[in-house]
Amino acid sequence: AAGYFAFPGIESRPMEIAISYLGYARLDTSVVARDDHHQFQLIPTSYGISGIVIEQDVSRRADLTLTPGLLSVSGRDLKELPGSLGSSDVLESLRWMPGIQRAGEVTGGLLVRGSGPDQNLYLIDGAPVYHPWHAFSLVSTFQTETFKDIAFYRGAFPAEYGGRLSAVLDAELRDGNHSEPQATMAISGLNASFLIESPISEKSSFMLSGRRSYIDKIIGKSHPVSDDLGRRDTLRTGYYFYDWSAKLSFRPDSRSTLSISYYTGGDVLDLRLPFDLSLDFSSWLRPADLFFEIDQHWGNRIVSVRFRRLLSDRVFLTATAYNSEYAAAENTFIKATQSSSVKSAYSVDLQDIGARLDLDYYPSLTHQVKMGASVVRHRFRSDIVAAVAYSPSLIERLDQNSDTETVEMAVYIQDLWRPRADWRILPGIRLSYFGKGRFVRAAPRLSVQYIIDPSWLVLRGAISTHVQYLQRIRDRNSYLYDLVSSRWVPSSKDSKPSRSGQVTAGLESRALPRTVITIDGFARGGQGVLLPKDEFQSKDGLLGPGIEITTLLGQYTKGTERSFGLEFGIDTRLRSWRIIASYTRMRAENRINDEAESEYRPSRFDTPRSFSLVTMRDTRRWKTSISIRWRSGYPVSVPESRYQLVDAISGEATWYFHRPKLNNGRLPAYFRIDTSASYRFRMADADWSFGISLYNLINRRNVIGQTWDPTVNSARPKNRLGLPILPLFELEMTL
Repeated sequence: AAGYFAFPGIESRPMEIAISYLGYARLDTSVVARDDHHQFQLIPTSYGISGIVIEQDVSRRADLTLTPGLLSVSGRDLKELPGSLGSSDVLESLRWMPGIQRAGEVTGGLLVRGSGPDQNLYLIDGAPVYHPWHAFSLVSTFQTETFKDIAFYRGAFPAEYGGRLSAVLDAELRDGNHSEPQATMAISGLNASFLIESPISEKSSFMLSGRRSYIDKIIGKSHPVSDDLGRRDTLRTGYYFYDWSAKLSFRPDSRSTLSISYYTGGDVLDLRLPFDLSLDFSSWLRPADLFFEIDQHWGNRIVSVRFRRLLSDRVFLTATAYNSEYAAAENTFIKATQSSSVKSAYSVDLQDIGARLDLDYYPSLTHQVKMGASVVRHRFRSDIVAAVAYSPSLIERLDQNSDTETVEMAVYIQDLWRPRADWRILPGIRLSYFGKGRFVRAAPRLSVQYIIDPSWLVLRGAISTHVQYLQRIRDRNSYLYDLVSSRWVPSSKDSKPSRSGQVTAGLESRALPRTVITIDGFARGGQGVLLPKDEFQSKDGLLGPGIEITTLLGQYTKGTERSFGLEFGIDTRLRSWRIIASYTRMRAENRINDEAESEYRPSRFDTPRSFSLVTMRDTRRWKTSISIRWRSGYPVSVPESRYQLVDAISGEATWYFHRPKLNNGRLPAYFRIDTSASYRFRMADADWSFGISLYNLINRRNVIGQTWDPTVNSARPKNRLGLPILPLFELEMTL
């Protein structure tokens, strides 16, 4: 990153070397290795060439990666992997790696080594993203085409990262083509997108991309409905999501770079359902005095400025400043009867304004020291105005707002030490301060790598501790503002930060030609995580207790979590074929810190076994793939008995379930097969690609949830099924 090269472990004797760089004449010379640096000046020259093809060498040495659990891949490599519903998707592509699952069939966040979805940190050019999903978590905001580099850390991550317990995704947007303009346009079954990149001058370039779903444009937003009596009404079903990304890169001199990045994306839902309460379900959507309206929008906005400079031959500076905001709002109006109605307007807003400074210092060939400091101002805001009209003269109102802010600061230092050619040692420590509660926490970390043979076997191990000051919870009493009720809340004196520790060890082998084999074992434990006091809490009244942070935290209690497992992965290539397989054996458990509950129970997304396989073939024209996913079913709480309570005054009887144990059962195992095929061709001076994919090829309706009706005297649950077979397409053009 600093723009020069260090070769440790070279004997101090005369050696012949050749120095070459594109655009300069080759230099052959003799040097004697020593601890200080050599400088060579190359003479510019011109070359006449017909074309260049750059391919990654998949047989590269196994000792080039230090940190256990690090997946460092380019956008091009991720695009090779099957994405989400026919489109390339960074988070969906990462699921082919061991130890990574999704919290649902196609919905929910990423689960890394048994952790919760809110324990992952997502970064775009150094700025955090708090909700990286669209379409109710169907697709992510991370489009593969818009990113240059992706670094994903599972479990043990370096001291330069903090604020989460489980994983870090650090993504960097493309800088833009420095040589010539280029444009790519694509349309799939869900959305249409484009990407434009071009040089502006010899020292600057830009990238601009956009994406929008278009189903609302095809089926329309408004649908007139009528009945036999001639009454008319309007059914609204408007929904779409969008993304905009832009980056301006500038190189003021040979030692500096400056970039400005911008991202915004969100979802918009406008729904109106006129309905009646008759049992004629064949036409229940028809003009009626009763109706349900909802208007929701949620999304992220990021601005990041990053400056890099080579201060000297041994010091490299990176300075980042950013503003990141997540905002969501929900407006609801329900007319339940002729004289009663419910109306609410609810909004949440989380804003981060931060800056960080990182220094890479190379004191010698055996040490690479990285240190830095960061400061972030968090602001949390929420408002609700609601009214329940039981009759024109009886109205229950709720008007609350919450506004709090705090500062989080951190410093860190780590040293990549190479005592010998076959050892890599990375010690580090991160010291953080959180203003709300005045918490000071230290998180030491250590990674070790031993190279038995650079191309045959490398052993790795790590031990790390992490601290998380923000946790995501939802109002478990919420009915009206359900979709935006998930909120990030800061640690305080009443809710101390959560901590975790993890030990991991593994090996990587490239002994077989064009094949990478990885085996990793891990054990992690966490304290201070928030768990619901009552998993099946019901709301007494329509409005609920409100949105104050103390009220929301009152529905949760502190808990302890743990997970442990083994991960196996293989990635092999044979000519035009590539096969990626992974298998994970794991357990994830938690328990409430209560004397009455001393035993651990399976966590919500405990997956004892999971397996994935993707086989791809890429020829000159055709690219085909078939993929398999299998995993154990998620835990489910099965009621063991039911009971009835009778109101002493009205005599009204209500049935309830008795669930003495949580997550005491399991859903059936999940199994799915997908396939895709795409054809590349050239037409009208453009490169084209047309692909067709089949989601859930065998049309297996997986059970993704179960519910029980306490009023029915039956032990058989009602299954909630996943998506059926879905044909999808994608057409892409590159100029």
